[in-house]
Amino acid sequence: MSRPCRTRRHIRSRHLVHERPVRRPDCTLATVDHNVPTESRKKFSSIQAFIKEPDSRAQCIALEDNVKEFGLTYFGMTDRRQGIVHIIGPEQGFTLPGITCVCGDSHTSTHGAFGSLAFGIGTSEVEHVLATQTLLQKKAKNMRIIVDGELHEGVTSKDVILYIIGIIGTAGGTGCVIEYGGSVFRGFSMEARMSVCNMSIEAGARAGMIAPDEVTFNYLRNRPLAPKGEVWDRSLAYWKTLHSDEGAYFDVEVNIRAEDIIPTVTWGTSPQDVVPITGVVPDPALIADPVRRSSVERSLKYMGLTPNTRIEDIVLDKVFIGSCTNSRIEDLRSAAKIVLAAGPEAKVAPNVQAMVVPGSGLIKQHAEVEGLDVIFKRAGFDWREAGCSMCLGMNPDQLSPGERCASTSNRNFEGRQGAGGRTHLVSPAMAAAAAMKGRLTDVRKFLGLDLSSGDKLKVASVFDFLTDPVLAPPEPEKPAHNQASLRELPPTETSSGVARFTTVSGIAAPLHMENVDTDMIIPKQFLKTLKRSGLANALFYTLRKDPHTGQDTDFVLNRAPYNRAKILVCTGKNFGCGSSREHAPWSLNDFGIRCIIAPSFADIFRNNTMQNGMLPVALSEEECRALAEDAEAGLELEVDLEKQEVRRPNGKPAIPFTTDPFRRHCLLNGLDDIALTFQKVEAVEKFEQRRSELWPWLDGFVGQYMHTHAVGIKRSNHVVVVVVVVIVVAVTITIIAVDRPRVNNSCWRIIGVFSACRAAGHKLILFLFA
Repeated sequence: MSRPCRTRRHIRSRHLVHERPVRRPDCTLATVDHNVPTESRKKFSSIQAFIKEPDSRAQCIALEDNVKEFGLTYFGMTDRRQGIVHIIGPEQGFTLPGITCVCGDSHTSTHGAFGSLAFGIGTSEVEHVLATQTLLQKKAKNMRIIVDGELHEGVTSKDVILYIIGIIGTAGGTGCVIEYGGSVFRGFSMEARMSVCNMSIEAGARAGMIAPDEVTFNYLRNRPLAPKGEVWDRSLAYWKTLHSDEGAYFDVEVNIRAEDIIPTVTWGTSPQDVVPITGVVPDPALIADPVRRSSVERSLKYMGLTPNTRIEDIVLDKVFIGSCTNSRIEDLRSAAKIVLAAGPEAKVAPNVQAMVVPGSGLIKQHAEVEGLDVIFKRAGFDWREAGCSMCLGMNPDQLSPGERCASTSNRNFEGRQGAGGRTHLVSPAMAAAAAMKGRLTDVRKFLGLDLSSGDKLKVASVFDFLTDPVLAPPEPEKPAHNQASLRELPPTETSSGVARFTTVSGIAAPLHMENVDTDMIIPKQFLKTLKRSGLANALFYTLRKDPHTGQDTDFVLNRAPYNRAKILVCTGKNFGCGSSREHAPWSLNDFGIRCIIAPSFADIFRNNTMQNGMLPVALSEEECRALAEDAEAGLELEVDLEKQEVRRPNGKPAIPFTTDPFRRHCLLNGLDDIALTFQKVEAVEKFEQRRSELWPWLDGFVGQYMHTHAVGIKRSNHVVVVVVVVIVVAVTITIIAVDRPRVNNSCWRIIGVFSACRAAGHKLILFLFA
């Protein structure tokens, strides 16, 4: 294994969990967010009584049982610090510059705003971290996006990132970590920077990051879980070194003029479907590329829009202000200012139901001290409790079929906010303006109005609310289950249970779509299962079933012989974009599809397929179209991983492809990443010891409450349980450099997970959400 592993790095990690047991309780903080209702909790007595949906209730109950059993620090539904994990990590000072941060939620990229390397992972990698506290990763490409100049009045960070995605597309950052630079990002607050990095995944990137500076340090100083005293001074000196060197090389560079950006809104079902608020819905007849034209036509049909409709003529049913993108105190203030500008007697338009969902209980209290809740409620907004809410429709806050929403969330995929729901992504200020007018509206119409006769916002300090004591994790209520030393585990030569992939042959199903997202591959209602099987019927459910009758449609996978397909050939780019949830490859695999061929894949999806013994094959668009023609003729294809070629029928020449050598080796031999990592235990332990000496602020619960149990890698028999709900914030870390590859000076040596020992010892935040 020495040769295939040369470009891989092991990460030693600490983590947060929400519905799963963990190996290192001292490094774990748990909370609930995705599944919890956001209605009033004044009469809350228990999860059993409060959460009505059976699967959500079961997952939250399981989390509470686990945190008690394993002695984890837990922000539950009666803790005012409970909230969205990507909100509470930074809020508590748990997110720090220089850390490596992974999570079972794709929007882990949020934490890159602090100069951390933060990216989403799938369930199999979550299991890997829980079992070994490490991860195998490969060095990413570097991309820099610079926005210089002065932004127009009314343009916010949300408009900037939507504009960027519109320019580079949802596959523009594939395979890259994006560093955001330029005067605009330097002038942004931490809240604004988090909104930008949050949506890096929507640009196809593995992660997004901004070099830490005084804005970062001032935000973190005196946060509950940030370093203190002499340790703060040491950590600050280290953080100040985390910046790109002068003349650093980037694989991709994009330069944008700030003056070109005006308030922006999405019109379709992909975050790249953006247009200025002053613009119109596009006309597919003007698009030459047939796949792109077909996608636009499909989006318009789903969204119920006609070409050339003025954006400001689009009438709304709901407005949602919240999510890990835009639910911080700055976002709520931005929206409240627009409500005030509408006048003291102004109300939400009669055709609109508007809701505001703070990102955490502390933000909710902060907003109430500032009187923001009064401003919203007086105007007719629904003021809710903390949670993910309508961002993804996995809780009671959902759109009904056909309802149209202006949303401050991050995705506008089909059914994202509820089956048949139609989503337009906007900034908090734009959302507030839309609520008051009843339609999508240029927020600049509300700016510059005289507020002297009306209410003004009063600003409170966040530190008035960050007063909860930092306590050591509680003792477990009963012993954890059968934790064993690494050296007692079965040898790696034994079967790992991972299916080998050598060749697959059979019927191939053609699919002529681009940006096939994970919500399309498997809708949200099927995401609460703990099993990897039984999901065949859920695959492409909204395409295979008529939403009104429930009957099968004419979708390709419903038709013979494609209902027996083992290979899927997609002619559009960016297959598998969206969530880090692993259910998408599970459903494909359960249907019988072992290989997906497409021009390009989203990074997380590609990795998740390989973790499940499946093969993603990237070919040119021309080659994909040729194979799709074979598929449409009902001909069988054969994919040979060992020879790395796709063999065609009727004597046509085979099409070669390339696969990462390490992943190819693992697939051919059915190797398990966890078993491979067990071979590195001594190096992990040695490095962790060194890390504790150099970076003490990364130990245990921020170095303050290290447990005294043995350091060796241990594995609980619970780690094979699939994480289902909520979160985990992880932490510690060490990085093992096997041999150092060429290190790019950009992204500051902390792309460290892939670079070198000296970049190790970072803190890892692991958010578990299947």
